[in-house]
Amino acid sequence: MTPESLVQEAKHLYSLPDVALRVNQLIDDPTSQPSDLAEVILCDPALSARLLRLLNSAFYARPQPVDTVTKAIKMIGYEALRDLVFATCAVEVFKGLPPERIDMERFWLNGVACGIAARALACQRSLPESESERLFLTGLLHGLGKLMLLSQRPESYSEVLRLSDQDGLDLVEAEERVFGFNHAELSAALLKSWQLPESLWQPIAHHLNPDAAVCYRTETEIVHAARVIARLFQATMFERESMQSEAATETLHALAERLQLEPESLARLPGDINLQVTEMYEIMMPGWMLVY
Repeated sequence: MTPESLVQEAKHLYSLPDVALRVNQLIDDPTSQPSDLAEVILCDPALSARLLRLLNSAFYARPQPVDTVTKAIKMIGYEALRDLVFATCAVEVFKGLPPERIDMERFWLNGVACGIAARALACQRSLPESESERLFLTGLLHGLGKLMLLSQRPESYSEVLRLSDQDGLDLVEAEERVFGFNHAELSAALLKSWQLPESLWQPIAHHLNPDAAVCYRTETEIVHAARVIARLFQATMFERESMQSEAATETLHALAERLQLEPESLARLPGDINLQVTEMYEIMMPGWMLVY
């Protein structure tokens, strides 16, 4: 079994809805106008509402409220719009996993925190705005392969968890022993099948081991660091662990060195993104409540 064969096997389960495919086609068409995209998005009232909520949230911090979908599309830009549509649809595609297999609220909170941390790190590295927006989606969707494994191979993933819990194997090492690949590689294969750009799925494929990346190295390093920061963010939120612990400090210093950033900027990041994470989570997952 390969990541590609598993994606192909479950293709009918994880196909994107028509609205995402149509938006993608229009964005790739140089003759498309914002009104064309607005016409498609307005057919999905939930997506329209999320787009307007996003534009008026702390994530974008617009000085004036945005009240129409067409105006929102003009302000957010085509690439960021594609990111929002695919992110929203991905949440819908993976609804319904039994809670005994995975806590979906915490899974998506981790994804949102990773995406916002990746966006913030891209800004600190002075990457173009389009890159920082794409890295938000990359961070948000980096863990989809784990949902696929839990959904399509639950018994085998139980063996992964046993190897991790009882034998002390790293979770990624246990995945590779059981499946021959890890969830990051599967995530990348899924996003590639959705025809998302290589600049998005390549960093996901190698973010667990950035040294293996032969292209998009900076983006891969950013997703790697954002994943760690998201985990520290959640640990602080739910387990009340201190960001000032010796282990956390050492981890952040190592990440800062790899990214050529000041350690203090990474240490502040979980606190700096708190409001954005909470607000974005509520936009992406309406009706879900964060329980601290």
